[in-house]
Amino acid sequence: MIGKFTKDTFITFITRVLGTILGIIISIIIARTLGPKGKGIYSLSILFPSLLVTLTNFGITAATIFNIGKKKYSSIEIFGNNISFTIFISTFAILIGLMIIFWGGNKLFAGVERGYLILSLSLIPFTLFFNFISHILLGLQKIKKYNIIEFLQIFSFFILIMILLIRANISIKATITAYILSFVLAGISLFFITKKETKGISLKFNKGYFKDAFSFGIKIHLASIFSFLHYRIDMWLVNFFLNPIATGFYSVAVGLAEGILLFSQAVATVHFPKVASEVNQKSLKEFTPIVCRNVLFITLLLITLLYISASWLIILFYSQKFLNSISPFRVLLIGLLTITGWRILANDLTARGKPLLNTYIIGISVALNIMLNIILIPQLGILGAAWASTVSYTFMFMITVFIYTKISGNKIKDVVFLQKSDFNFYKKLCWILK
Repeated sequence: MIGKFTKDTFITFITRVLGTILGIIISIIIARTLGPKGKGIYSLSILFPSLLVTLTNFGITAATIFNIGKKKYSSIEIFGNNISFTIFISTFAILIGLMIIFWGGNKLFAGVERGYLILSLSLIPFTLFFNFISHILLGLQKIKKYNIIEFLQIFSFFILIMILLIRANISIKATITAYILSFVLAGISLFFITKKETKGISLKFNKGYFKDAFSFGIKIHLASIFSFLHYRIDMWLVNFFLNPIATGFYSVAVGLAEGILLFSQAVATVHFPKVASEVNQKSLKEFTPIVCRNVLFITLLLITLLYISASWLIILFYSQKFLNSISPFRVLLIGLLTITGWRILANDLTARGKPLLNTYIIGISVALNIMLNIILIPQLGILGAAWASTVSYTFMFMITVFIYTKISGNKIKDVVFLQKSDFNFYKKLCWILK
């Protein structure tokens, strides 16, 4: 189990590294051409459909992996029914989005033109399709093809941005449109790759799958909403209390800091389907602590490096205009260390069929996050938003560690701190690299 996991994780990690590099280049181009205010408006415009997708996806992505892992339904049935989910949920989400725009958009997204928000709604069906169908590949443990599709989306966006740059036509509207088109192009390839893997598609309505998908998904859905709010509510509150310019500064800090998550995301991507399909309880008990403590260790090394070089990185990539992003970037790095460990443990709890525990934990943490943002942003500006996130992230991780150890029977030190066997592994790795 460990051997194949390591190989799949390595492939996923390399793909995420390449994707992150392209994402940073895209972010730099957008920030330098649109400026802090334009970057802030673009980030808020993209945030809007992302929020709607999170609010309305009903946990279908996790349910897809879970149901494929349990082999209760064929992948052909899940493929066709997930397309039905996409059509139904997209229509519902877009209608909600239009109502929000016309009845409260000016207050909720102050400084963002209505046209940008309406355009961004076009992203919803393509994002939902991409998420619902790509997770079929993940459930089938076709990790390589899943990674190819993930990379294709960001690569398409990169090419489209470069075309706009060459034509000197980068604007907020053009950038949003390019982002939408990147999902369209990747979605077309995704459809044919998935159809080949599932050996067909059945568009026949399966009442049993719909019931089971919703039953499992709804348990994790609220946790997904809370998780999204935990990551993004601070950006909206920064704009609410301050302005789009401050949001632009903060979005750069957030975007650059979240690059540190690429390793843990790669691990978590492979970890969940592995754990969901594992039937040996002894292997399950030993597997997650090994993954968690090593992810924490490697992330700590990366964070230390980024913390030291923060000023140099932001000035080099984004120019002197974004000096205000340096301090919140450093503060966010501290909190993101705990997020890496939390993600691994949360996956384990979900795969054990206990997704509601994550919902309760994240819900309390989000409430703490919002409260701290409301108190700190008016006093400290975007630095206050960064501290609010870091404190709530750390709280969430500590609670999850405590609950996980009680359920799994593991000790906290085995989950968080490196063991002698880990050091032996790293010594062997260093010897091989020499």
